[in-house]
Amino acid sequence: MLFGKLGCVLLRRTCPYRGIVTIYRCHSQKSSKKLRICEALSQKETGEYVRIQGWIRSVRSQKELLFLHVNDGSSLDSLQVVASSELDNRYLTFGCAVDISGNIVKSPHKKQNVELQANQIQVVGECNPVDFPFKVKERHGLEYVRQFPHLRCRTNTFASLLRIRSEATSAIQAFFKENHFVQIHTPVISSNDCEGAGELFQVESAGRDRSTDGESSGFFSVPAYLTVSGQLHLEVMAG
Repeated sequence: MLFGKLGCVLLRRTCPYRGIVTIYRCHSQKSSKKLRICEALSQKETGEYVRIQGWIRSVRSQKELLFLHVNDGSSLDSLQVVASSELDNRYLTFGCAVDISGNIVKSPHKKQNVELQANQIQVVGECNPVDFPFKVKERHGLEYVRQFPHLRCRTNTFASLLRIRSEATSAIQAFFKENHFVQIHTPVISSNDCEGAGELFQVESAGRDRSTDGESSGFFSVPAYLTVSGQLHLEVMAG
């Protein structure tokens, strides 16, 4: 344990990672307001004590200060977090999940309005940069990124695609709502085929007994399938 400036305690970890690790904590504990990154970046008033959660996009250590860029997916831009360079930053790696509390202050840099001066940093999810499929400052092709569907939303490319798709869907729904259309959700499981639209996937209950000839009795006592189209149900509604 090392004592740094401003009465803050820097906690160094020596045992293997097994859970949440607090590596930087100030003596004075305050109640913090939880913000998303997009909300923190849009803050106009400085000095507020806030709490953010997200993944580290980059780590940069200088002589006296440590700079982290943290993103939670709510914005393409990351929030810069400033802490003492004396803290044990071996667990602060690209891709790790962190929970940070501190004060929103005016940033001296022109490219950003505010930054977060950290009073507490917790690593809630460690990330080994060697095993992590995405690397810092490397451009990855779409085919490569698609191999990791649970992580690709963290990349700027797929995050942008999701936002565009969301806005397009919202605009289409708004148009139909303004013109007094009614949205109808057709059944997901159906016994109807839609004019031979494609190969249907048959649905069977795992606990349902088969008949004496070995055939399943069906989900609704008739063969049931995952629908490929809501056409037949919508025709009934429109008629």
